[in-house]
Amino acid sequence: MSRPAAGSIVLVDWRGGALPAEPSKLRPAVVVEDDGLFPDAYPNTLVVPLTRDQGLVYPSFSERIDPTPENGASQTCWALAHHVSSVSVKRVTQTPSRITHDQLDNIRRRIALAVGCGR
Repeated sequence: MSRPAAGSIVLVDWRGGALPAEPSKLRPAVVVEDDGLFPDAYPNTLVVPLTRDQGLVYPSFSERIDPTPENGASQTCWALAHHVSSVSVKRVTQTPSRITHDQLDNIRRRIALAVGCGR
């Protein structure tokens, strides 16, 4: 199986071992790593979780994702750039859904801002 492509929406199994305020269930996420950055055999991928919980949304670091046929969302959700994570590809199930290139670029800018590179 090939690595999930940047901008694809995947399902990540974050169950088991999570502490309070960390993802702890099966949930959608957006792959944010650059395609070709890691070889197929590399065991992890970089993602940001998606949520509908507005209590987790920090406006400067969250990209709004409205439902479209391409992303498969049934409701508006947010990509939480400040929760960027490296997860095992064994936890990832690929889907045919994806966000737009502009949304991916915005999420990456928000990640840079969250880690202090966007000043």
